[in-house]
Amino acid sequence: MAKANDYLLPDAQRALIQKHAKLALERAGAFGVFPTPIDEILDASKLVVSDDDLADEGLIAHFRRKAKAAGQSLRRAINKVMGALDAVAKIIYLDRTLHVAKIAFIKLHEAGHAVLPWQRDIYSHTEDCEVTLAPEIAEEFEREANTFAADVIFQINKFTEEANQYPFGILVPVRLSKRYGASIYMSVRRYVTESHRACMVLVLEPPKIAPGGFSAEMRREVASPSFLQQFGPLSWPASFGPDDEIGRIVPLYGRKMSRPREITLVDRNKVQHKCVAEAFTQTHQVFILIHSVATLKRLTVSMTG
Repeated sequence: MAKANDYLLPDAQRALIQKHAKLALERAGAFGVFPTPIDEILDASKLVVSDDDLADEGLIAHFRRKAKAAGQSLRRAINKVMGALDAVAKIIYLDRTLHVAKIAFIKLHEAGHAVLPWQRDIYSHTEDCEVTLAPEIAEEFEREANTFAADVIFQINKFTEEANQYPFGILVPVRLSKRYGASIYMSVRRYVTESHRACMVLVLEPPKIAPGGFSAEMRREVASPSFLQQFGPLSWPASFGPDDEIGRIVPLYGRKMSRPREITLVDRNKVQHKCVAEAFTQTHQVFILIHSVATLKRLTVSMTG
């Protein structure tokens, strides 16, 4: 089953988070510095990254005991294991076995919990008073922290403005990921969600050998606002194989890319559109980038009798 969009927020909330992301960048003098200087941003926000490793079972046990005695903020973070924030001490803990680009995101995600004023105040309160956050509030805080991390690492609109200088294609976010110090996964998502084009990306798990060839399970789908407006939510299968249109694009046998191919999608008004789909994989996921290029024809149903 595809994962839900863990960045989706109302426009007003999105704008407020962007305001605080901009302040964090300005405090560190980080606009226009590449890759985005994350440690300097944390330092300017008076946050410290611990040398301790969350992959250490002894440290995890320590935090579980502390969370049980103290409150929800640490317990919530420990459940994810990848990162944790001590909101009172302003210390970030990381699983240092993660890929360096993932660590960059986790640092900024935890910084979001500390920097966004309404989260900072509540997390301090929960630790002091041993009360817990409602699950829906905790999930919203996670989406806000994800959005804050993305806005900071991509320097608000800078990544999108730079990406728009190149012809549309999957290699644009792949190449810009190194410049900004972001993961390819984050960069492809940002490329699509901030695009003015009608485009989307299917994120698949790496293909596995299965009867009939292979199977690549759907992990997540992300679409641009104009794509959603035109096509609405599309129904995709839970997995793809060599016998379907998307499966035939999946790079196999050590290849990283597949050539752009034409596919046809049908919009909300039953109108067919010629689209181009191309794929890239860095071995952890397969990205199928799709964008609409031309309107074809309206579907009709003939009645005979």
